[in-house]
Amino acid sequence: MVATRITLSAPNTRDDVLERAFAQRDPWAYESSYRLMGARLYATARRVVRDDEVASDCVHDVFLRLWRTGSAYAPARGSLEAFLVTCVRNEALARVRNEGRREVLRKGLPVEQSYDEESDPIERERIARAVASLSPEQQRSIELAYYRGLTFAEIASDLGEPLGTIKSRISGALRKLRERLSEDIGHA
Repeated sequence: MVATRITLSAPNTRDDVLERAFAQRDPWAYESSYRLMGARLYATARRVVRDDEVASDCVHDVFLRLWRTGSAYAPARGSLEAFLVTCVRNEALARVRNEGRREVLRKGLPVEQSYDEESDPIERERIARAVASLSPEQQRSIELAYYRGLTFAEIASDLGEPLGTIKSRISGALRKLRERLSEDIGHA
């Protein structure tokens, strides 16, 4: 089989051949994707981590992980560029979050913060009531995401549930919290 080299004529142009080849883990597709989108991916990581070397490592590690574990990319779900930008952004955010946790541990500060630690007692009570109005599953997911700083994937892994379930649960919980907290403001 002869590998075909693809070049995109304009940014954000979908290239079905490249996307299908990437999904099938063809080496030329990974190389072409890196050559075509590497600068944008690096810029995405750089904006998050604010360090040239770490940004470069983010891009490299994403491509390496996708190659080693098999790509989670499917052309029917969207453009390859959007998929890669999301992967790199998530990698960069995870590095920032992990560095923050390491810094907190080095300084000896508590890693978790709870809505119970809110300094304003009235605000603390509002938040506690709003969170208590959620289902137990939603409460646990919100606490893991917002008070422990876990990613959706980490929460799914910790709870042994599908990633889509976690995303839906947190989305619904945030909607309920927004409604509940805005009701409280309206009654104040």
